[in-house]
Amino acid sequence: MVPRRAGVLGPYALQSALLPLRPVARYRVLFADCDPMRIMYYASYFRLFEVGRAELFRELGHCFADYVARGLYLAVVSATCHYRRPSRYDEVLEIRAGIATIGRVRITIIYQVLRDGEVVADGETEHALLDDAGKPQRLPAEIRTLLAGPEELTTPAPAGGAREP
Repeated sequence: MVPRRAGVLGPYALQSALLPLRPVARYRVLFADCDPMRIMYYASYFRLFEVGRAELFRELGHCFADYVARGLYLAVVSATCHYRRPSRYDEVLEIRAGIATIGRVRITIIYQVLRDGEVVADGETEHALLDDAGKPQRLPAEIRTLLAGPEELTTPAPAGGAREP
């Protein structure tokens, strides 16, 4: 297990990630994502992180619906985002996601959102695996093995919107 680190995504997280950041989706900024100045509203980036997380798991062959059917949920216990540059209405963004740490019950997922190769935001979410009753559960061996580093991922969704999470 990689030691837990505080704060937002930094060089340490990028170098020590169990599963390095990978392109997982492209997203065109909608008018609904923006504030009155047509700049992407700060909370909208967390939705992009969710798209990235869902697409990462889907590309690994484990969509969240499969876990929900088993009564397992990856509950968000913390989330951070660092805003580096504004994103504007109708821009196409690339979402990258990777795995920073895996514990017995928790997992930390790292993200970058890029425009034309430039990072506009980055961050992480920490999750705990819970059952239907909300009790913490150990990450199953197949999840731990899967997240420790697959050999190959598929290509990201085409520009113009993300695939359904």
